[in-house]
Amino acid sequence: MASDNFIILYPKAFLLIATALISFLWLIYFLYTTAKKGWHSFRNLYYPYVIYIIFIILWIMSNAYFHTELLVINGERWAIYMAKYANIFSYMAFSSAFHFSCRLISEEKYNRIKSWQYLLLFLFTPYAIYINLFGNYTVTHVDIFSPSNFIIHFGSGTPLFFFTLILFTSLSIINLFNFRRTTNDKIRSIKSTYMSIGIIVFMISTASIHVFSTYIFHDFSLTWLPPVLSITELFLMGYAALFCRFYSWHYLSYIAITTFLSIITLLLPIVIVTSLSHINNAVFILSWCLLYGAIIHKVWEFFSQYSSLLVYKEKSIPSKKISELSSNFQSSPQQALEVLTKLLNVEKKKIKIISSVHSKKIYENYVNKYNPILIFDELAQHVKNFNDTDVNIIYEHMSKNENAVIIPLYDDHNSISQLFISPHKNDGSLYSNEEIHALQKLFKNAQIYINYQSRINQSQAMAESIAHEMRNPLDQVQLHLENLANFDSNRSLPTEIKNEIQRGIDAVQHGNQLIDIILREINQTLINYQNMATFSITKLLNLAINDFAYESEEKKARVGIKSDIDFQIHVNKTLFDFIIFNLIRNAIYYFDSSPQSKIDIELTSGLKNNQLHVTDYGPGIKPQIVHRIFDEFFTYQKKGGSGLGLSYCKRAMKLFGGDIQCHSVYGEYTRFTLSFPHVKQEEQLTQSKIDVAESPSPERLKSTHPVPASQKQKIALVTDDNSTQRALAKLYLESLQFTVYEAENGAEAVEMVRHHAIDIVFMDVQMPVMDGLKACTIIKETHPMLPVIALSGESGDDEVAQIKRIMDGWLIKPTTKQLLQQTVLKWLAVDTLQTIELIKISKPQTDTTDSLSPTHQDKESVISHKTVLSES
Repeated sequence: MASDNFIILYPKAFLLIATALISFLWLIYFLYTTAKKGWHSFRNLYYPYVIYIIFIILWIMSNAYFHTELLVINGERWAIYMAKYANIFSYMAFSSAFHFSCRLISEEKYNRIKSWQYLLLFLFTPYAIYINLFGNYTVTHVDIFSPSNFIIHFGSGTPLFFFTLILFTSLSIINLFNFRRTTNDKIRSIKSTYMSIGIIVFMISTASIHVFSTYIFHDFSLTWLPPVLSITELFLMGYAALFCRFYSWHYLSYIAITTFLSIITLLLPIVIVTSLSHINNAVFILSWCLLYGAIIHKVWEFFSQYSSLLVYKEKSIPSKKISELSSNFQSSPQQALEVLTKLLNVEKKKIKIISSVHSKKIYENYVNKYNPILIFDELAQHVKNFNDTDVNIIYEHMSKNENAVIIPLYDDHNSISQLFISPHKNDGSLYSNEEIHALQKLFKNAQIYINYQSRINQSQAMAESIAHEMRNPLDQVQLHLENLANFDSNRSLPTEIKNEIQRGIDAVQHGNQLIDIILREINQTLINYQNMATFSITKLLNLAINDFAYESEEKKARVGIKSDIDFQIHVNKTLFDFIIFNLIRNAIYYFDSSPQSKIDIELTSGLKNNQLHVTDYGPGIKPQIVHRIFDEFFTYQKKGGSGLGLSYCKRAMKLFGGDIQCHSVYGEYTRFTLSFPHVKQEEQLTQSKIDVAESPSPERLKSTHPVPASQKQKIALVTDDNSTQRALAKLYLESLQFTVYEAENGAEAVEMVRHHAIDIVFMDVQMPVMDGLKACTIIKETHPMLPVIALSGESGDDEVAQIKRIMDGWLIKPTTKQLLQQTVLKWLAVDTLQTIELIKISKPQTDTTDSLSPTHQDKESVISHKTVLSES
């Protein structure tokens, strides 16, 4: 018989039963979550909500009865009973919701409700039960036609009964709005909004359908809808009660629109096809559902773009952009954080990743005990509800430092290695749930890159410390050799001794250049888009090859260019030099073990790009290793390597719009191929003549014009706490016929400038008593036109930025006579040709190319006004 399987054949009944089942599962989840937090919250606050869920489930099931075959089978008597029970269940649900809202807004410790609220419940509850269980006050009889097709006739007590339902619903909304209006707590305010929206949706549907539509118009066709929509209030109230983290309304709107469009896409073909009777509906529906299940992700992605355009005015939602920033962390964590500040709408300088051991210890206990993410407003709720010393300490620490979100980052051993810290938003809003999830996903994917950056920073700090300590003895050796060279200018020494002195100077400069290369290799934060210009690759390549500090002429002779073509490249010259230096250094490393090895450099031009090939005929690289050589921290058969050089070359070539690849035949050769894009016409307009703007020409350097006797001798002030550095700079400047004063710190320099007519100041940055930056600031107040040139060692990004802002130029020590000469010519208002006669270069220049190129110093170290060109 058809009636034997009545339940499954009626969609409305099936929908209501499914809603009741979901509500029951939510009840179990709510009780489980509440139990984890502690039963005191349940006793004082949540038990009215649990009662509300139970009666909502009973109300839904009693409504489902009217949409099944049971309505017809059991007849009018059972229909009247079920209608009355449905009334009682709905009243109990509405009154429980009111009771819950009263306890929620109570300011007392145990969330007690007020006397008049108790009075309403005690007066109306017996009345509602009585008029539904006894007599015909609410339901008199029911006309039954078929499942879902019936008319209920109401008694005289119905208006007042319906009034109680509307009253409790209205009072609940008023409570929640008052709760929102009177609280300064952002989370509590959002909680009330969530709950209010749930109640409003439920109340409107119930009032319009169960009251007006049925009681006034006797239309019962939509009586199933309010019970189904009750799940909205159920979830929104329960979610707001349990959690302190919420989705933004923009995101909920985006999800709702995308879901609606996706469901329409699923149902529309079914509706159209089922209207055609000659098609087998069951087969089509099953086939279409299977197909839709296979393509639903593509359908979702398609509609999500347009939903995002509608809600966010762009094709990708902000939380998706956040989660996709992991690739940005790979190339530059600092740039990734800058993008993140815009997406999160926070202050740029306050978002950071720290490695403080002290800070990590503060948060570890909380993370392990409560939550992997610390959110200030959530902690505020925790502090109010629980007496936990650790939580109070964290709350005070975050409050003091104005931290809004802290996310722990983990190392390879699953221990907290760093902390991501983000401040409060600029507009004062809370971090939404989708943003928190996106940040979790982002840092899970970017963790490896952040750990790499941390290791790079540690290596950088160690390398800078070692470099600083190594330069001191090298500077002393260089000073002694320069003194010997100066002694040689006054007395005739054998050629062999002169050559040995020059080899010693070259060896010191070679050591300084190696230090510079290693520091560049470690300090990978310097890749940027500044100082890009168009160059002839042949000229740039020749300069780089000649500038490299070879240990001997024999090794230099084993490096050669075999190509006669030329092309333009748009690059940063310093980074290009570093790439060439790194490739040459790696190849020369094997010269001693492979006596027949050499380096061949060849240029080729193609339709897609131009290429530079660097081939060395050393031991080669094993096939299983080749694909890893550009990885961070990977080294191969090379003692003492950092494993950062080639990965840095890769990043630099990507910056140029090109790439670098390696091909090797083990035991025969290794070839690196650098690909450069063709230079566009507009980029050729920025073509740079190497160093002409910043360096005197070779002809000017070799000028022999006489110097008038009346030429006034210039005075330079050298300020450095290191006596060797002062002596070396003094030696060079005196050879340029300067009178040189010395100062050990910034305070002495300020006094020197006040009491002497100084023409130019060379100032160390990091000094005791007073540092160079502060001293320069004071000097500029009284002598704004006096050029102050930074003469510093290893400097971090922050220090470089301050040098650019405060000082007039920057030379990296130990400097050379040639760079001092160039700086003097640039800044002192003297006749250039007259001044050049005073300059005696200690190392003769045999080539015009060499005359343009300092040895271990990058040519960009000569600084234009208020601009740091050096990236060393």
